[in-house]
Amino acid sequence: MSVPEMRIDDHEGPWTVEDVLALPEHPARVRFELVDGVLMMSPTPGWDHQIVSSELHRQINATMDRSGAPFLSAGAVNVTGDSRLFIPDIAVADSSAVPRGTLAVPLEAVLLLVEIGSPFNQSTDRILNPTLYAQAKVPAFWRVELEPEVRVVVHELEADTYREVATVTGKESVQVADEFTVDLDVAALLGSLAD
Repeated sequence: MSVPEMRIDDHEGPWTVEDVLALPEHPARVRFELVDGVLMMSPTPGWDHQIVSSELHRQINATMDRSGAPFLSAGAVNVTGDSRLFIPDIAVADSSAVPRGTLAVPLEAVLLLVEIGSPFNQSTDRILNPTLYAQAKVPAFWRVELEPEVRVVVHELEADTYREVATVTGKESVQVADEFTVDLDVAALLGSLAD
């Protein structure tokens, strides 16, 4: 006898990380995140967003491979705290926290989180998530803005908040929490997308 899948409409009371991880994939491929019992949904990202994410992820990986840094990076993966589940656009975590078969990595193992700005999630990308990531003591946070021009806004953790340390619009080397340096090429992030 099979166990029926949990549906959003059937859920009562505050959500838990376990509840969210047990949800089936949504047919519209929306992302489900959790903040202190509240389920949040965001739409599937568009082409610009996905191409920028893929290229930035490639640039981060190339740097980590060259440096031999003991970290792994992935896009759109589960990152969890006690009552929180985030799906950042890119996460870089200690490789020892990501054994084979990992469904979610704990926030305390994360070195860098990247969010790519979306017109649908501006307050989440610019205010809510950075505040919660800083509370969790994630050492580095980058926000990628696509309009009016592509740029990477680099933040470092200082006490319990992020301090903006650079806005990169061209080619620049950026330190990631004193662990490794990423050679950013912002012009390459959009790849061959037409204007």
